[in-house]
Amino acid sequence: GGFFLWLDVGDGEAAAVRLWREGALRVLPGGYLGADAADGGNPGARYIRLALVHDETVVEQAVDRLLEVLG
Repeated sequence: GGFFLWLDVGDGEAAAVRLWREGALRVLPGGYLGADAADGGNPGARYIRLALVHDETVVEQAVDRLLEVLG
């Protein structure tokens, strides 16, 4: 496994706000890490980035809450 997991959620910023408010989860919108392209689009805008830094039990609980909110 990796340290970070990138998920395509359609709108990374909206999903991040929703996860914060409804699931008490902090994720980073992918667009915050990507530079705008020549056409003005951001390749990371559709994604959120999850940091998998806690023990397995905490990560499982967080993923369950993520699925409840965005599922």
